[in-house]
Amino acid sequence: MTKRSKEPVLPEKASFARPNADQKRPPVPKRDEKPVMGLKSNKNFLHTNAVENIMSVAKKPQPKYVDTPGGTTNNLEDSGLVPKFVKKDNYGTVPKYLEARKKQMAEHQKNYEEYIQQRLQKGALNQITAAERQKTLDGLKKNWEELHLQYQGLSVVTDTAPKKARKERMEAEMKQLEKDIDTIEKHKIIYVTDNF
Repeated sequence: MTKRSKEPVLPEKASFARPNADQKRPPVPKRDEKPVMGLKSNKNFLHTNAVENIMSVAKKPQPKYVDTPGGTTNNLEDSGLVPKFVKKDNYGTVPKYLEARKKQMAEHQKNYEEYIQQRLQKGALNQITAAERQKTLDGLKKNWEELHLQYQGLSVVTDTAPKKARKERMEAEMKQLEKDIDTIEKHKIIYVTDNF
């Protein structure tokens, strides 16, 4: 190993040229050079400016709104107060994803109805009549009322384990009855299988 062999080797020197060297501005005038004097223009600036202002189209002011008593102004278009969305071409049309979702839901409903019809033909499902459904619903409500009456008759203080267990059991039974009543009230058509 020689001395300084591990130092990085720099590239060879190359002359640097600026990319816009050909677009140089004229040099600064020297101290003894006198400026060009006596140049006059025949242009009437007052008349020209007046004609330009008369012929120009007036600028439309940017719409703004004031939201404080102090007079703070904000841009009206960005505020959301201008009904931009209503003026769009596709305003009022149902979006494509909703149409696809509706079609998908209809297809699922059709498949479900076909499945139910197949099960009905096999005799595996029986549809409950409206009278049976109402009778079941009335029975559940009656059971809940009886249980609720017993629950109200319990003592307020549940100091012993049997009292606490009885209260919890009654609450669980009432909760289950409420769930069953909600289920039957939600669904107008109910199918029951023969083999539970």
